[in-house]
Amino acid sequence: MGCMLRNLRNVVWLISFFAVFSATFAYGQGGSATRQLGTNLDAVTDYSPQLPFTDLFLSSREWFTQCQQGVDPGCTSSNAWDTGEAAQLDQDAHGWIRSLPPRSAGPIYTSVATYWDLPQEFPSGRYVVLYVGQGTIEYGLGATKLAGLSAPGRDVVSVDLSRGGILLRITRTDTLGDGDYVRDIRFVAEADEQRLLANRFSSAFLDRLRPYQTLRFMDWMRTNGAAVSTWSSRARGDDARFSTDKGVPPEIMVELANVSEKSPWFTMPHQANDEFIRNFATVVRDNLLPSLTIYVEYSNEVWNSAFPQGAWVEARGMTEWAGSLESSFTKRINWYGKRSAEVCEIWKSVFGGSPQQVVCVMASQAANSWTASEALSCPLWDEAPCAEHGIGALGIAPYMGDYLGQEDNADVVAGWGASAAGLTKLFAELSSGGEIAGGPTGGALAQSLEWIGVNKSVANSFGISLVSYEGGQHLVGVGNASNDDTLTDLFTTANRDSRMGSLYTSYLEGWESRGGELFMHFSDIGSYSKYGSWGALETIGQESSPKYDALWRYGLDSEPPVATPTPTPSRTLRVFKQGRGEVRSRPSGIRCGSRCRATFASPARVSLTAYPSPRYRFVRWQGACSHTRRSCWVSLRASASVTAIFSRVRRKGSEKSNPRSALAAGGMSRFSRIGVSPTQVDSL
Repeated sequence: MGCMLRNLRNVVWLISFFAVFSATFAYGQGGSATRQLGTNLDAVTDYSPQLPFTDLFLSSREWFTQCQQGVDPGCTSSNAWDTGEAAQLDQDAHGWIRSLPPRSAGPIYTSVATYWDLPQEFPSGRYVVLYVGQGTIEYGLGATKLAGLSAPGRDVVSVDLSRGGILLRITRTDTLGDGDYVRDIRFVAEADEQRLLANRFSSAFLDRLRPYQTLRFMDWMRTNGAAVSTWSSRARGDDARFSTDKGVPPEIMVELANVSEKSPWFTMPHQANDEFIRNFATVVRDNLLPSLTIYVEYSNEVWNSAFPQGAWVEARGMTEWAGSLESSFTKRINWYGKRSAEVCEIWKSVFGGSPQQVVCVMASQAANSWTASEALSCPLWDEAPCAEHGIGALGIAPYMGDYLGQEDNADVVAGWGASAAGLTKLFAELSSGGEIAGGPTGGALAQSLEWIGVNKSVANSFGISLVSYEGGQHLVGVGNASNDDTLTDLFTTANRDSRMGSLYTSYLEGWESRGGELFMHFSDIGSYSKYGSWGALETIGQESSPKYDALWRYGLDSEPPVATPTPTPSRTLRVFKQGRGEVRSRPSGIRCGSRCRATFASPARVSLTAYPSPRYRFVRWQGACSHTRRSCWVSLRASASVTAIFSRVRRKGSEKSNPRSALAAGGMSRFSRIGVSPTQVDSL
């Protein structure tokens, strides 16, 4: 019997040895046997080009209050759009409006509205608004109700964004006074009305996720500065919308993971108590496909003082180890390690029968590997090291090229110009260096790969994997440099250049060869602007880009499908001027002192802003636009012309030109996200 037991133990030992050996071979220091690729998801907002939901109302702007000038007491031109009284709204537990105030000396508002500042490629056409309850819904700007096709509970709406975004306003609700207020509003393309019953997520959104195996929900959860701390304060699946600071409900994220068959990566709010963590984990355990791996991270970039969670965590560390002589930042990193370990233990206990399904990630600053080793060892904690409390991976964000947008280098880089020569210099610096005095040896790519190697050594020393929680290019102006239009144009153009795809391929191959496992790109779909060019794709309608194609090849080990090009006709926009002033658009290159002409691929949507000369004022637009606001949106489905009219101010103390104010008034920040570029611009 003793011999048999010894033999049985030997067999078990051999099986265990080969299992460990196989895992080490597949995922150890030499790189992964199967490439693992994921993506961060863009935040759910009314202006995001991601458009993930079949029901557009889920991403609508939060309710704001409106009044009617000349009718409602206290209503003026300055507060008619938004009276700023949202805190006084009578809402039910799900965010639907139960009542509106009468016209009186009380609140100024008499209606409530929501809005979508949709990207220019959003398709025009007919949409259906479904709702229950008694009341009146009105539409404005780019949306018009087709009364002849509408019926109570189902409005048919024509959408044309050449007239602006979509405005939906409730002017009456609970008209019978019996509690039957307008609620459960859904906004869907007429062609997708039946899909609304079958799939919460749009088919285009699901299709764009094909190259990825994992989805990081950091921005969907509004993790940075998260206000959620208790389970009762969480977002819920039957909320009116998912665009609030509560983020997307956990059951909806699990639903997306199941429908797409992608592993979820959750980032727990920094103030979340143990009950929240346990209940969140339970929802995931009870609803997620058991075949999917779960990545769990406590908050996001706690080392980064740009985010409020860093200071919050640091304050806890200062209190817990008040007697320690270590720096406040050291206490921050130690408390982050401690809380990450506690969160991990809760998740593992909830998944008691299959704890291996949960991979707990300890994140750190790629450029400072001390933050990794300190958080994993957390010597200030009595139960150190933190790594031994279930942590399975070290996460870093080895971005490329962040130094190029920093104020010390921005002037030099902007001086290269957004031209062919400037792009050549930029890609030379990214791939091999030598273009920036004092830049990293070998350039941005070499710097990133060095960080990966150093952090891989740290991960190995703790016996855990190396993953990235974010990554990709990091071309964005920092501080005052973000307002340099030339720098922004250079960076956005570079992100659309085929050389960016080649750089990504080298970058991802370097990640794999240095032992990196799961790589999480930042991010999936996002508009390009002075705030960065993060998206692999810029719009939900885009099917290919140099970055996306490189990610596709890495994640699927195959060539991306070749989209059949559809020839698009060109349209000409002519801009004229009466009086003294200038017309500009960003970033398309129109800048007209007298008159100009630009040729665009049709359809296109172009934003123009009028800047009066000193002692002149802007009066109005004529032609393709006809209003008095300084910003003019032109939807080019055919060639068009527009005239900016300026008038001389003759009385003393008259209005003077203020380009910065005009820019803000014209809403140019939205145009900076659109990125419409003409194929030709001529001064006449």
